[in-house]
Amino acid sequence: MKLHREQGNLKARLIRNYSINDDLIIINTAGGLTSGDVNFNSIKISNDVVLNITTQSMEKVYKCKNLLAHTYTNITIGSDSYVSWMPLETIFFNGGKLRRRLNIDLKTSSNFFAVETLIFGRKAMGEIVKSGELDDALQIYKNNKLLYSDFNKIEGNIDKKILKSLVSKGNNIFCNIVYTGKKMRIYEKQISKYADKSKHFFGVSIVNGVLLLKILEKNINDIRDFLSDLVKIFGKNFNLPRIWSF
Repeated sequence: MKLHREQGNLKARLIRNYSINDDLIIINTAGGLTSGDVNFNSIKISNDVVLNITTQSMEKVYKCKNLLAHTYTNITIGSDSYVSWMPLETIFFNGGKLRRRLNIDLKTSSNFFAVETLIFGRKAMGEIVKSGELDDALQIYKNNKLLYSDFNKIEGNIDKKILKSLVSKGNNIFCNIVYTGKKMRIYEKQISKYADKSKHFFGVSIVNGVLLLKILEKNINDIRDFLSDLVKIFGKNFNLPRIWSF
């Protein structure tokens, strides 16, 4: 890293992997997010770089008494670079309140792949999110012009709301995947073929030059198995971060 600045609870470490993509690991030493917390990441990547950006552990959104927790990530990607944003899952606990923003700025020949997974309560632990607030947004810019914008908001009795068929069909795990770059149409066809024989509940489409996948599940291991298969479709330029080796 040519320039590296840390402040407060957030740290970053660049891991050289040599045979596969290097990993930039973001570390939240506070162990989670709660009322009034503000985490900010600003990452600028030059031309011809191949890199995974991930996190050391699952992010946890704890009960907030009044103020929301905030997390902002801005990533600028240079020409002919292949960059992935693949943090480990975010666990949303009862009473959690989170405003999250991910902003991506690309050049014409940039390639970007992102995976974000949100878990509303760990069912194996008997956790139920009876109250909470999520205000989540992803925006992708290319050459400083807005290419894609995705806003998701849910509040109140989240567990009751995700039971509705028009919301989540009872699935408490939501995984959002986006890709923009070379061979997009080829990847869409390959993923669609995979969908035809897959047990997973998901959809795939291309909107304004961005390949979109949205997946609903009840079991986190099913999500991880799916991602392990999915990333292989995108070839040698993308791989799961080594820290994802569960």
